[in-house]
Amino acid sequence: MNRSRRGATRVSVTWLILFLVMTIVAAVMAWLGYDDAERYRVMAENARKDKDAMVQRESESVEARIRISELVGWSPAEAAAANTDLAQAKIAFDDWKRDFPDMGADIKTIEAALPKAKAAYVAQQRSIATLNDTVRTLQGEKDSVERGLRDALRQKDTELSSLQRQIADEQNTASQRQTELESRVASLNAQRNELDAQLREARNQIEANNRKFEDERVAAQTRLKSLSSALKFQKEPEAADGAVLSVSKDLALGWIDIGSNQRLARGTRFRVVSGKVGSTKLKGWAEVTEVKANMAEVTFSGIVDRFDPIVQGDIVYNPVYDPKSERTAVLCGRFSGQFNETELKVLLANMGITVQPGLANDTDYLIVGSELYVDEEGQTLENPLPPNELPVYKDAEAQGTQIVSIKDLRAYFKF
Repeated sequence: MNRSRRGATRVSVTWLILFLVMTIVAAVMAWLGYDDAERYRVMAENARKDKDAMVQRESESVEARIRISELVGWSPAEAAAANTDLAQAKIAFDDWKRDFPDMGADIKTIEAALPKAKAAYVAQQRSIATLNDTVRTLQGEKDSVERGLRDALRQKDTELSSLQRQIADEQNTASQRQTELESRVASLNAQRNELDAQLREARNQIEANNRKFEDERVAAQTRLKSLSSALKFQKEPEAADGAVLSVSKDLALGWIDIGSNQRLARGTRFRVVSGKVGSTKLKGWAEVTEVKANMAEVTFSGIVDRFDPIVQGDIVYNPVYDPKSERTAVLCGRFSGQFNETELKVLLANMGITVQPGLANDTDYLIVGSELYVDEEGQTLENPLPPNELPVYKDAEAQGTQIVSIKDLRAYFKF
């Protein structure tokens, strides 16, 4: 029983000690918490005071900036309060300094610039005052000059009246002189008309003489062409150009003894005449289909008599073909269809014939085309113009130039 009581007593003491310890710990913790709260409260109070001081300084700084901006200017129009744009103010300040030669790079503030500007302004005012004095002096001189001019004008008017009277007298004299001169001019005009009539008569006589001389010149050129033709090489119309070397009866083919060395071109056509001495009988036509150096293959056509066929030794003719000489030609009329003017010039060049722009003394051929339907300016003619009515055709006839029609060329050349 006593042991049980002692155990209960120990338990109660333990709890009492534990309670005391916890009370002491709680008291210590409460004291420590109160000390930290007091310290934090003091810190917060100090921070609030610093903030209020900073806000006060910022407010004073903004107010000072506004007052400075109101004084200096260059504030954006959209700003609620004055606020100087320092970049624009700096640009304007630099521009303003350039107007004053005394402000160098050392002037960097408005405070330093204002005394310089004031001094320049005072100097400018003095200069203006000096100029005003000069203007007053010049004004006095101007007034003096104007008085002199008025006196001179009065004198001029007096002299002008005198001169006008003299002019009136001179005009009367000139009128009389003019009447005399008009009479002389009328007489001279009559003489001029007479001389003009004589001049027209002389010109008519000169034109008549010129026409006569031109006719004589054309006749002389014709005679000269006739005489000069005897001195230059021309192939006889019926001189043989070559001969038939061989004939293939079945294929209507053959070979002739002229080729590229004789300036023969493919498509050239020849009349084939009997090779018998003195014979002029036409047997047919031969067209060149292949050209070699000294011979050419031909195709026979237009056989006149199948019982008298083309054989070896027959003669070929082409009045335009010439294997040696260089010749010239002029085109007359219209060339169209299968063979236009450009292609005709190429064909003639292959034959050794040069096309000239106009008729000359050395022209060998006048090649005549079809009728013209437009004039030289491209205007359509009411009636077609035959080539034989063109001046170049008549000149060729008078000059004795050989005239070849396009039809004859088609007969002797394939195109």
